Amino acid sequence: MKQASRSVARAFTLVELLVVIAIIGILVALLLPAIQAAREAARRAQCESNIKNVALAVLNYETSKKDLPKGMTFDPAVAATVHVLNQFRANWIIEILPFLEDQALYDSFDFTKPINDNTAPLDTNRNYNARGTTIAVLLCPSDGNNQILYQGATAAHGRNWARTNYVANAGRGFIYPTSYDSSTPRQWLPWKDNCRRGVMGPNLSVKLKQITDGTSKTIMVGEIRTGLTEKDARGVWAMGHAGASLAAMHGAGGDANGPNVCYPFSDDVYSDVCSRPLGRMECMDCDPGYFAQATLRSVHVGGVHVAMGDGSVQFVSDDIETSGSYGPCCTVWDWMITSADGGLTGSYGGGTGPCN
Repeated sequence: MKQASRSVARAFTLVELLVVIAIIGILVALLLPAIQAAREAARRAQCESNIKNVALAVLNYETSKKDLPKGMTFDPAVAATVHVLNQFRANWIIEILPFLEDQALYDSFDFTKPINDNTAPLDTNRNYNARGTTIAVLLCPSDGNNQILYQGATAAHGRNWARTNYVANAGRGFIYPTSYDSSTPRQWLPWKDNCRRGVMGPNLSVKLKQITDGTSKTIMVGEIRTGLTEKDARGVWAMGHAGASLAAMHGAGGDANGPNVCYPFSDDVYSDVCSRPLGRMECMDCDPGYFAQATLRSVHVGGVHVAMGDGSVQFVSDDIETSGSYGPCCTVWDWMITSADGGLTGSYGGGTGPCN
């Protein structure tokens, strides 16, 4: 009898299976960075679009009010304790809300009370609820911490503050009590100095015509990283102060001189990560317990987005020329910060000004 022929199914050997798995693993390892890079490129493009929209809202405010919004506001009588304010009034972001198509949110604030009003019951406290509103256009999608609400490093600050990744350029001066003159109303002294004046400062701002260096050459709004923890006050949209919604003393003469600097104690802000491993590891070291100074920061590789006085957006490299920690004035970075120093006559990197 003839035996019926049978086909024998051949299975993969263990070695072949391991080789296939290894090849797949290599392909995934090669593709993941490209996928992540593409996602970050999309996030970075959205971030650039957001800061552009914020800058346009500031310019629309100027068109309507004939002045740029004040960076932060407070009673001049408390200037002696400005670095430890515990009563915050409206800041530049609150003022531009109607121009960000958020009139309803603007109207929900009770401006007869401090923005940090913590009067119970909190569920009906208008300022408590308004300041905790997340505004998408104020957030850079690359920053993974901007969904963490600021819950107050001190009891006076109160809880429930939503975040922002965009701050106004106050200029090259510390927000210290000694930075105010003795007249009534007291004025921030750096604002009287063309070599230090920014664009939107404490109880002050400039008109576009006062940006004599040129609106296309002067930073109006820049990026900031939001706090690394809920007790880190950096990047808080409704709170007017250095690090929260203002960049201050982020040029020559201070230790926050330049974008994304890693100098020890560089930001002077309320934070629980100052001089601790997390802050140092993220290049966000700080001096805690008061507001006085903060520089521009981002999680983008190599630099930060800035919106200039004409509404244009640029990406400024971390390698831009600065004079280093407590270095002298002036460099390209200083010329971009100050609005009337006479530098940058022509193009970036060219010309010298009277502040040198």
